[in-house]
Amino acid sequence: MSPAAPKPKATPRGVAVPAGHPDLDGLTREVGIKDEGRDGPLVILTAGLHGNEPGGVRALRALFAALEDTPTAGRIVGLAGNLAALQNGVRHHGQDLNRMWTEDSLRALGARRPEDDTADESELRALFSIIEAERDAARGRSREVILVDLHSTSADGGAFSVVPDSLPSRRLARDIGLPVVLGLEERIEGPLLTWLVAQGDTSAVVEGGQHEASSTRDVLLASLWVVLDHARVLPEGDVRLEQARRLLRQARGDAPEVLDLIYAHAIAEGEDFAMRGGWRNFMPVEDGCVLADQRGQEVSAPLSGYMLMPLYQGLGTEGFFLCRAVSRRWLLASRLLRRSWIEHGLRALPGVVALDTRAGRILARRGAPRWMAHLLHLFGFRKNAPTGDVTEWTRRPQ
Repeated sequence: MSPAAPKPKATPRGVAVPAGHPDLDGLTREVGIKDEGRDGPLVILTAGLHGNEPGGVRALRALFAALEDTPTAGRIVGLAGNLAALQNGVRHHGQDLNRMWTEDSLRALGARRPEDDTADESELRALFSIIEAERDAARGRSREVILVDLHSTSADGGAFSVVPDSLPSRRLARDIGLPVVLGLEERIEGPLLTWLVAQGDTSAVVEGGQHEASSTRDVLLASLWVVLDHARVLPEGDVRLEQARRLLRQARGDAPEVLDLIYAHAIAEGEDFAMRGGWRNFMPVEDGCVLADQRGQEVSAPLSGYMLMPLYQGLGTEGFFLCRAVSRRWLLASRLLRRSWIEHGLRALPGVVALDTRAGRILARRGAPRWMAHLLHLFGFRKNAPTGDVTEWTRRPQ
């Protein structure tokens, strides 16, 4: 864990703070709330979990301004993430707010006094308390919960969405229409996205483009209109929806429709890492191609695929990601298999020592063949960190 940063002033939901981005001056935790008392889902929209990503907050402000005269169903809540980091225009103050959503971190937070929090833990506590209060109220009314988290990237390139491999979240991301990236839960620990899906909610991340590009806010705003239509909270025939879908089709370009995240290049704290210039999202990468420099040595691609989120900023725990395209045939097979009795036969796979399909859990000995990993992916199981000689594979609620 990084050294504790100076504690910021308290940022409860009603207190405005100055912004590191001048147009966000006066930003509060609650960017907007729209609830007219009609039946419908709870839609939580978060932005600015990283303080150097203002585009999502700009999109939220524009959305709630446009919704003022629009009748809506359900409850729509827009939240800003790391207010202190947004105030200073930095990614975070020592701990990445979008890597802290784990059971251990949240349990430790509950056992500690707020005055002992670091800067980023204070932001986590405030955001977690609001999200949990909203989710508790929604569950009390048997409302579906949908959460979309808005982000941007340090590199130029195409916009995309990221989802854990659950069928409801996949449907949401496919409806948005940007390239969909699966497999996040195998490569990154602690994002808000995977924590929400683990609770049984539907969730997606939308990456709108480069941090300060003017188009990023527009892509994120367009995504929000489609999300609200997907959630059935907008009136039918809203003219802004077709405009949004048109913009998203343009933003998608010729990137594959769905990709699987197969490699994440880790960076240790304080480690010298410099991405080579010119890389953009979805550029093809050949096995062995030099991508970056780290600790004075060249970093080569360990496999062929597509580039995703090359790191061109000072802070980050992953230097780049590599993805491979997923076929429509694979998507159809995975959807059908997850609804069949065939999954009970997984206990016969080599190395499987325990299977609990109801809990979505498989224990297998380490060193399983690659074909077995592909098969488990079809059924929605994703690999967690191995413990001893056993690897746990878990599946999000489907």
